[in-house]
Amino acid sequence: MSASRAEPRPSAGSIRPGYPRQGAVPLLAGLLAAGWSMAAAAQAFGPPVRLTPDAAVETPAPPRPSAPAPVIVPAYPPAVAPPPAVSPVVARPAPVAREPLGAPDPDGAGLLDGLQGLGGDPWRGIGRAELLPLIAALPVDTPSPTVKALERRLLLSAGSPAVATGEVPPPRRLGALRIEKLARLGDPAGAAELAGRLPAALVADEPAARALTDAELVRGGLDCPRALARGKSFASAYWAKLGLFCRARAGDRAGTDEALAVLRDSRRSDPFLPVAEALAGAAPPPARSLSLQADADGLALLLAAMRTARIGVPPDRLPLETLPALAAIATNPAVDPTTRAAAGERAAASLFLDARQLQDLYAQVPAVGDELLRVRDIARRDRGARTRALVHQAMAAAMDGRRRVALAALAVELVDPRLRAGPVGGAAAGLLDGVSPTGDAAALAPAAARLYYAQGRLDQARRWHDLALRSGRSADTAWLWPLAAVATGQGSGQGRSQGGGDPAALTAWLDEALRGADTPARSRIAGQLALLQATGVAIPDEAWMTATDGAGPPSGSEAGVDPALWQRLGDAAAGGRIGETVAVALILLGEVGPATLPPVVTARVAANLKAVGLEPDARALVREAMAAIAGPSVQTPNPTAE
Repeated sequence: MSASRAEPRPSAGSIRPGYPRQGAVPLLAGLLAAGWSMAAAAQAFGPPVRLTPDAAVETPAPPRPSAPAPVIVPAYPPAVAPPPAVSPVVARPAPVAREPLGAPDPDGAGLLDGLQGLGGDPWRGIGRAELLPLIAALPVDTPSPTVKALERRLLLSAGSPAVATGEVPPPRRLGALRIEKLARLGDPAGAAELAGRLPAALVADEPAARALTDAELVRGGLDCPRALARGKSFASAYWAKLGLFCRARAGDRAGTDEALAVLRDSRRSDPFLPVAEALAGAAPPPARSLSLQADADGLALLLAAMRTARIGVPPDRLPLETLPALAAIATNPAVDPTTRAAAGERAAASLFLDARQLQDLYAQVPAVGDELLRVRDIARRDRGARTRALVHQAMAAAMDGRRRVALAALAVELVDPRLRAGPVGGAAAGLLDGVSPTGDAAALAPAAARLYYAQGRLDQARRWHDLALRSGRSADTAWLWPLAAVATGQGSGQGRSQGGGDPAALTAWLDEALRGADTPARSRIAGQLALLQATGVAIPDEAWMTATDGAGPPSGSEAGVDPALWQRLGDAAAGGRIGETVAVALILLGEVGPATLPPVVTARVAANLKAVGLEPDARALVREAMAAIAGPSVQTPNPTAE
């Protein structure tokens, strides 16, 4: 795939019943590299394991007539469709070591060095021709905080790949691709600082220059002089419209009118034109007259201009496939609060807004009548953003301790398992912070511990876990052990290092988890064993046989991952090629992240990251995956909030 093509999005792969249906990773159909021994395979990821659980997506029910109609925003991560007949390809070229090497790529400057980044030479062993397709294929909309943090480190790390002697310059420079990815990842500040270190990278790369400018527009931190200087070598209408926007924002009426006259002459059907006229002082156009889908010259710029001109966006016009755009809509005060909360929640699911911003949006949703007193009943019919907003408002108004516990329990219950590690889970954890882990909250303890573990807030997780162990039945708390083991590196307070595992704790958990387990539950347990093993817990053969009812650990080939990419990850890690290992791991994790993928994929990624010295990142990925599948097979109803 050429570096200029759009990144492939994941498609579905075949899965076993009972596991979260995954968006399969982009298929990499390059030729398989020669030979990989079974011993190397076992060292990298241990015995192969069967696949994963299927998290149901709640469908909002019709609201009560007295309440505003809920804004229907499909669940995120989205449900997946079957894979297309032809999948995008990132082919593996011949190893660069076979070519005479010239000078390193000039775009190797970075903001992170040494231990802050990925070491002193992250691209050792991989040439530029191999690297550029990998950078182009990195995910950007993932809901995983760990994936985004690791990708940011990869892109900001200093280091240059080798360039083969006589190699033809690529269509796009490494520096431009890195800047574009950072911007699309939601880090315009990092992208702008990197662009300052690589001043030549954006001179001839308009897609990267626009991606950085769009990210600044969405975030609201646009530096107009710097952005306009960035686009001075490009002739597209985008930069002319940006100039108009900047003049209007600065109150330059004469300059705005002049730029508007030029726009009227050349772009009569442009949806930006009526918004530009509103910026110049005309009456705002009806929001329904504006197209948010066909603006080829910049949706982010259009939405930023609408925000400045106080033009709202109707709920049925949300650009659902463009998550950063939803962040711009969520921060537009002219949009009605319920729509803002729905758009903001979906943007926050992919980390384009943080938990604090999401809580602020929840606080602005208007309640109707006695809705704050009936949130439990409302939650039975609608599990959308508006209901979560009502729970947060009810918690703010509640004084009675039992009611606060019940509302916190409801907030935790309403978090999609795949989103526990990110801002949506963080907003619910913010309500938990107002509840003490005492006996009155014992029924909440297991779910509270799970959410805090997912968030990486280990002190709070341990306190709630201890309460669960003191006050709950073993069947209610046994499922917390593997999550605690991978999150803390210890076996559920046993005090023994998990480097080799605690056989007694493993056996006790497995016995309890398998009691009455059906086929889907056994598949989930097998996934948990794979994740435990990836972090260094020794899983005896008899545990595999017991969990799989004698079938033993099956192959991970059913995970829907292209075998060439699967093997390439092991090759890179075995060769100590840190940058390549991380890049391939990120592509394997894809847009859906570890909480949605089959556990065997996350386990494979984590084991190889650990092999190149990135154990904290590996453990964090496993923690996110484990938090999504750790829990009783049948949820116990939380205390009522009435």
